[in-house]
Amino acid sequence: MPSQWIQKFAWCVSAFACIISGTAAQSSSPTKVKGWMEYQNYIIPKYFQGCATVGLISVGESILGPTGRFVPTSGQILGRLTSPVEKSPLSFEVDLPIEPRAAYVDVDFNGKPDRGVQIYAAIMATNLFGDSYLEQLEQGGFMSILSDPQSGKIRRGTLLIYSPDGKQQFPAAPGKDGQLFTADDPVALIPKGYSLMEIFPDGSVAMLYDEFKMSLLEEVASETPDFSKQGILGSYNALLDLLSERYAYTEHRKIDWKSIRSRLQPRAEALEKAGDSEGYADLLRELSHTLQDGHVSAVIPYSLRTNWFKTLSEMWWGNVGATIQRLSDGKVCVTAVRPSSPAAKAGWVPGTEIVKVDGKSIEERLLTVPQLLSAGTPERIEAMKMMRLLSFPKGTKVDIAYRLPGEPTVQTATMEPEEGDEPSYESFPRNASQPFSSSILAEGAIGYVQWRSFETLGLNIAAWEHFLAGMVGRPAMIIDLRGNGGDPQTLYYTMASYLFTEDKPAKVRWIDSYEYNAASKRFELAGAGPAPMLHSPRPSLAYSGKVIILVDAGTASSAEFFSQYLQRLGRARVVAEMGTDGAGGSMRQVLMPNNVIFTYTGGQMFFEGTKEPNIEGKGVKADVRVPTTLENELAKFAGRDVVLEEAIRILKSELPKESGSL
Repeated sequence: MPSQWIQKFAWCVSAFACIISGTAAQSSSPTKVKGWMEYQNYIIPKYFQGCATVGLISVGESILGPTGRFVPTSGQILGRLTSPVEKSPLSFEVDLPIEPRAAYVDVDFNGKPDRGVQIYAAIMATNLFGDSYLEQLEQGGFMSILSDPQSGKIRRGTLLIYSPDGKQQFPAAPGKDGQLFTADDPVALIPKGYSLMEIFPDGSVAMLYDEFKMSLLEEVASETPDFSKQGILGSYNALLDLLSERYAYTEHRKIDWKSIRSRLQPRAEALEKAGDSEGYADLLRELSHTLQDGHVSAVIPYSLRTNWFKTLSEMWWGNVGATIQRLSDGKVCVTAVRPSSPAAKAGWVPGTEIVKVDGKSIEERLLTVPQLLSAGTPERIEAMKMMRLLSFPKGTKVDIAYRLPGEPTVQTATMEPEEGDEPSYESFPRNASQPFSSSILAEGAIGYVQWRSFETLGLNIAAWEHFLAGMVGRPAMIIDLRGNGGDPQTLYYTMASYLFTEDKPAKVRWIDSYEYNAASKRFELAGAGPAPMLHSPRPSLAYSGKVIILVDAGTASSAEFFSQYLQRLGRARVVAEMGTDGAGGSMRQVLMPNNVIFTYTGGQMFFEGTKEPNIEGKGVKADVRVPTTLENELAKFAGRDVVLEEAIRILKSELPKESGSL
């Protein structure tokens, strides 16, 4: 007899015993679900602490195929954490109602109409609004089931089933197609009340009636690998093995992992022999910069950066006392000069063009300047290096070729750098102390919000709602994302949702996401079938006015996705002086020796229906690009924000005259 029929027979005997025992079986059934999660994913302690919600969520309709709808409050049974989130394993419990209120689904596939059953999965999600249920995108999180990213069919996990009577049939095992909840599944009667189904990786199932325990699961690809105990050479090779298999944009960025390994291997071997932890941290930093990806970096503890800081301080001990900038016409020009500096003594003034440094062209000189931070576009990398183009070691003399404004000839001056800062000015006024701040501009017509960080989830939502409450009747807003390094996708989607109404919702699926499948060792398309539409979770706060978003080179990751999402849907225009960071895909982390964390891009993202990266390596393309001119740089030095001024000018030119004052 096939094993699935043996399994079905055993289930039928168990179910029959429960049915004939009648109310006795029902009264003694469990009244709560207990659960736990052993995790290795860094985002759980980072983002779930303080806003995690656990419970049961109805999956009865979705396991039969994508519905394109979010789960209503009637399909949610919220519970409580019974241990802190920041330490694995975490635990939770959910009290079960006498009769839950989710939609019933008929899953016996016998062609006869039956009332069916309710089916729930356990979930832990971020509750951004702090209310008593999960709204829209809050319903994404870690669940008690893992599904195939393409077909949506369950691979393993646990489900809680509620039957209103003892007359409902439920799949007892997968059919010949190897999948549960399809027409060829053998079925059996299920007792009245609650039951727990455990689905094993080999496709077999087991039913439990006396104790309900459900564990939350994470995909292997989303786990944070721990190589911290493997030593220098062992962890280096383990990391290269992982990256060569799971780094998302190997083909797009033309990464030759074999060449990288062989180039750095001798250093790793020497560092292992010397036990040089700080030198190994430097090697990991170099490896991260090799990929030229904004999501790839080595996060190094301060204690391992002593030699790195010393090297930089020696290399950049002094400067000639001039601030420079690459202008839109390609020239590298002086924008400010420190009084009595070597540059001032040479007669430099704003507008002086730098032609060569010690006989090297600007491009050649930039090659000698080390990269400090990870970045995803050549423009962003050059901008960071340009800040140190005219910094030099102590005691050196340097020949700089330059052209004064209005002069046709190139002059050369020999300068001895001095210790001190170059004249500095901000590209825009920053409010570094607050992740979110707002004001009203243009005599009350334009709302302006500076959004510096995605990390403080609840604070961002609360501040955003407070701002929107004051935007009623105002015709336009400016969202300033300059310097915003991004973070959770859920937050950017949620905050964007307030700019859409229920009668004019936004599509959620505008890009194709590919996640690594550890079984097939391939990147596979995640999400099949229709996706739900998105609109403001607070109808009274839905905003329909004009929107302009400001970005710069420091706008990265989710901040880029937020901008491009609204731009692609025609809901906002992007104004910028410089391209964004180009940090596409989704980020993963690896634990390395000595508390070093190596981050890398582990998920691919492309424009829907294409294999064209939407962000990776190119960033967000501005609708209006403010030119980098000497005039604008001098305006910044005087404290003006030329990009914001341009956004205000655009909006004021489009607004009705009567909206100038509210």
